[in-house]
Formats: sequence, C-alpha cells, structure tokens
Amino acid sequence: MKERDFDWRPLGPASVNARRELPKLLASYFTAGRKLNRRSPATALHDFRLRTKHLRYTLEVLLPLYGPVLQSRVNRLRPIQNALGERNDCEVFLTDFKSRAPETACAFVKKRAAEKHREFLRYWREEFDADGEERKWTQYLTRFARTRATR
Repeated sequence: MKERDFDWRPLGPASVNARRELPKLLASYFTAGRKLNRRSPATALHDFRLRTKHLRYTLEVLLPLYGPVLQSRVNRLRPIQNALGERNDCEVFLTDFKSRAPETACAFVKKRAAEKHREFLRYWREEFDADGEERKWTQYLTRFARTRATR
C-alpha cells in the first residue's frame, strides 16, 4: 500500500482516519514481509526496508493519537530496519568496490550480508510475525486511537 492509496479524509477526525487506514497499511506490510525468504534478492530486501521506514515514520507521526504503547510497537520495527540496512550496506560495498577490494574483503562482506539476511528472517518469523502478532497490531490500531491527541 502506498501513501496515495490512503483514504485519509482531511476534514475528518485524525483518530477515525487512523483507525480506518492504519490497519490496511499494516496488513499490506505483513503481506509483503511474508513473501520474503532466503532466496529473496537484495532489491526485494531493500524495498522492504524502505517499506518498513515508511510504516515506522507514519506510526511515529501518529504517536500522540495512541500514546506510549504505540512507541513500544514502533520500536519492534527497528531490528527489521537495522538488519536490512546492514544487508543493503553490504550490497552497496559489493557493487561499488568489488573490482577494487581484495577477495578476502569481498568474501567477508558476502558472509556478513548472508548473516544479516538470516537475522532479518529469524526476527521476522519468530518475533515480529509470530502467531497472532498481526492481529494484536490490528486490534491496537483499530481500538486505541484517541479522539484527542495528548502529549
């Protein structure tokens, strides 16, 4: 789901918009994450990293509607971003320096990229997308948007 797919109604209350639209954004995110596996190319992982950032930033903007519990949920996105970010850094190194770097350096970076790929998949499957997690996210986003944002 892209931001242009949002049906955010500017004249409506932010809490109503959030309850209606955030679960759709989240469902799309989970669907995309479930398509990734150990054979996913670097480009797919990078795209998912960008999608993770988009979700995180969207949720952070709306923190005042939900309060501190949402912050703890947002923090669960960081390991995904970190692992995929490091994986992408390895890919950039290999693309930019492969012809000039010693073979031992390239081998190390390839190994590191594979480790970060596995780290992401493990976290995704065992923690972020464990049984019932999407339902918990959806219930929270649907039920707990405040009608008045507080600080």
